[in-house]
Amino acid sequence: MKKQNNNISWLRLLFTGVALIVAVAMIFSYALPAEEAAIPRKPIKVTGGSANLKKLYRFHDVNDTQIVAAQSFGIEPLRARTDIDSMLTSQLWMVETSNSFKVEKLTHSVPYLTPSAAQLLNTIATNFQDKLRNQGLAQYQIIVTSLLRTEDDVRRLMRVNRNAVKKSCHMYATTFDIAYNCFEKVDSMPDFEGNEATHRTLVNTLGETLKELRDSNRCYIKFERGQPCFHITTRQ
Repeated sequence: MKKQNNNISWLRLLFTGVALIVAVAMIFSYALPAEEAAIPRKPIKVTGGSANLKKLYRFHDVNDTQIVAAQSFGIEPLRARTDIDSMLTSQLWMVETSNSFKVEKLTHSVPYLTPSAAQLLNTIATNFQDKLRNQGLAQYQIIVTSLLRTEDDVRRLMRVNRNAVKKSCHMYATTFDIAYNCFEKVDSMPDFEGNEATHRTLVNTLGETLKELRDSNRCYIKFERGQPCFHITTRQ
């Protein structure tokens, strides 16, 4: 009987010790600063209208101009999405959300571009964030709303969008759309905390970024009103 009581006492002591360790661990975890606790912050969208964009950045490179570059530097239009696999790595690169830009959920296009168009997109996104940083502002992502369209995608889009054209630059994988009505605020770089930016500042910083690349003959740009985006085609 005495041995049984000793066993019970030993078990009680063991459970008490485990409970004490757990309690201490919880106290220390709550005491950690936010960075060490690794609590993710949700992205915040900053939205606004086209009225915030300066006239200087309302680019007018129409489809007839852009299609010449698209045909010169792009792929042969694909009939369907099933034709894409054979062109990956050599003629097409997959475009995925990164630290500098976000690819929106796509319905009438697929996330592929020619290597030169993909590099142009990355340059736009990184130059945009560099300009924000130089202004002492936090990190924001531009949002990509459309990329490569197959002939099937174009036909489907024309059924629901009266502005869609059969001879689309998007079919050549040289062209992408960047929204100007919304941006997404994300966590700042570990070594930099900037101030929040207004939509007016964001859209005009993007406009300045695009103008510099357009002036250096890197791309053509069309400011779209019906679909709130910059329609951009690489010239390389």
